[in-house]
Amino acid sequence: MPYKSKKLLSLSLAAILSVSMVQPAFAGVKYMPDVTAEMSQASFWADYHEGYRDVILTPDEIRAFNEDTFHADGTMVMDLKTGAETYNGVSKNKALASSSTADAQYYLSWTYDKDGNKTDWAYFREMIDNTQDPSAAEVMPVRYGIAVNRTVVQVFPSDHFLLDDPYDKDSDNMALSAVPVNEPLLVYGTSADGKYYQARIASCSGWVPAEDVAICADKEEWLSAWDLPSEELLVVYGNKVYTDKSYETPNTSRRMLTTGTALELVTDLAPDQMIGNRSPYHNYVVYLPVRNEDGSYSKEMALIPETAKVNIGYLPLTMENIAMVAFNNLGDAYGWGGMLDVEDCSGMVRTIYSCFGLEVARNGNWQWKMNMEKIDMTNMSLEEKCLILDEMPLGSALCFPGHEMIYLGKVDGKYYVISAVGTIMSPDTGKRLNTRDVMINTLDVKRANGKTWMEALNKAFMPCYGKLEGKEYDFPDTQWYHDGVAYCLQKGILKNKADGTFGVQDVMTRAMVADALWAAEGKPEIVKQYFYQDVGEAHPSREAILWTADAGVMAGYGGYTFGAADEVTREQLASILWRYAKYKGYDVSVGEDTNILSYEDAFSISEYAIPAMQWACGAGIISGNDDGTLNPGGYAQRAHAAQMLMKFDTNVK
Repeated sequence: MPYKSKKLLSLSLAAILSVSMVQPAFAGVKYMPDVTAEMSQASFWADYHEGYRDVILTPDEIRAFNEDTFHADGTMVMDLKTGAETYNGVSKNKALASSSTADAQYYLSWTYDKDGNKTDWAYFREMIDNTQDPSAAEVMPVRYGIAVNRTVVQVFPSDHFLLDDPYDKDSDNMALSAVPVNEPLLVYGTSADGKYYQARIASCSGWVPAEDVAICADKEEWLSAWDLPSEELLVVYGNKVYTDKSYETPNTSRRMLTTGTALELVTDLAPDQMIGNRSPYHNYVVYLPVRNEDGSYSKEMALIPETAKVNIGYLPLTMENIAMVAFNNLGDAYGWGGMLDVEDCSGMVRTIYSCFGLEVARNGNWQWKMNMEKIDMTNMSLEEKCLILDEMPLGSALCFPGHEMIYLGKVDGKYYVISAVGTIMSPDTGKRLNTRDVMINTLDVKRANGKTWMEALNKAFMPCYGKLEGKEYDFPDTQWYHDGVAYCLQKGILKNKADGTFGVQDVMTRAMVADALWAAEGKPEIVKQYFYQDVGEAHPSREAILWTADAGVMAGYGGYTFGAADEVTREQLASILWRYAKYKGYDVSVGEDTNILSYEDAFSISEYAIPAMQWACGAGIISGNDDGTLNPGGYAQRAHAAQMLMKFDTNVK
């Protein structure tokens, strides 16, 4: 081949090779915006918090907290050891027929079967009928079960699907909660087809496949499987730990042990004792529960490698360990109700804390009922949310309706969480995205409805900050203006600004005051028209301003101006509220006997404002500053105004 031809061929091959080596737009691990690879390490976040290795609760304190949770109203968490030993099977059948019918009516209008067909009443009728235990009698013994496989508590005793999306089989509303291996259950009945048990785990009740449960001979045998001192348990804190496959020991072969699984340790091995056909070197020896052919319980020894993410006893409860356990789930799928051998958002929180021996309620609403440190963020300003998150400990649970996440910390002004996420608004396309992933993201991420997670937050709590005698925690508290701002936002008296913030430090203008009073009055129609040069037809507060003028609550200035943009002082706001109270016909006589001379700057009150300031102090609308002043000429910030407007409503109205 001529040299020139060889050169051309070489160039052509080089061009082809260069094209094939071009890196795609996305290669390797993908992250959400503002998330870096180093953030995928638990140690990255633990180091951000002081005292991250300090023990939060001792084992005795955890037991006391659990006991408190068992007795708290609304947690739905039960101490299974205290359950009644018998039940009325006839009454149970009737109750199940009623409750399953109600469940069916709930799911009927919006669910699909596994083939994508809309469910009908016949579909549910079959499942309702299967809830009836054919052996039911008025007095029946409670049976004591142990989960032999990682399984799921279900709504109905059936292998049917309840899909909310006919094209997505990985979101089955049949699932309620995950059940790890060796989890205890109280068994109250058997389905008509014999394939399911109606059972109670600590956190909820429902139907469990019978093949996943072994029935103990009595309560004593049941307790011996799981109610053990911490040092006699091997606790799985890794994502999934598997026993090795074995044809010699099929009952313990390739068993999946998920986060939070606690197994009895074998501590009395004989010299050279074999486990199946193996010696136990470099392994933990545990008992695994086994379901015999007749459904009864037995246990067999099995080996767990020393390299597995397991611990003898429950882990010490520290922020560092909370992060470590949480990050073992990173990249997992999202599993509604514990399906797909993974967790949903609140199930993930519960499972993480179970590694420390804590009994946490099943979902966010039930967890909120626990006697722990918590903050209601409903109608909270974004500014206050930020101040609270600045002090929030790692491991706190943050919630909004439909989702729960674990707080990690603040980096470069952004707040980060880890959670099992179902859907978000795509940061790339702005469309609804089914993420179905355990991931890290900032609270800037948007929900499918366009709201940021930060805007949507309505609850924050620390699942391990139990309110126990003698315990104090560095848990943040609300700001002094919290009640006023929340009240005004809830009532629609004041609104957030266009950027989503409340503007707690912004000064109230006359237009803002007019808007607030008009909103408080229910936005009545304008009777009289007034002309103000600075309030044109397009002015956003025009109707409110004209109403206050008509009501005699706020008057304009000379020269046909209202001063809509003028900033309002504290004494001016008190005067406006005083006139509004008189307009409403409220009793303002409390001010006649109110002595305000005890305030250091009482003589600086403008003469026109003295009656109003006396009334405002007497009515509890103004309480003065910590330094003993009223600061009548100081500007009224929106936070101050919110407090005054709330107190007007609650004290005067």
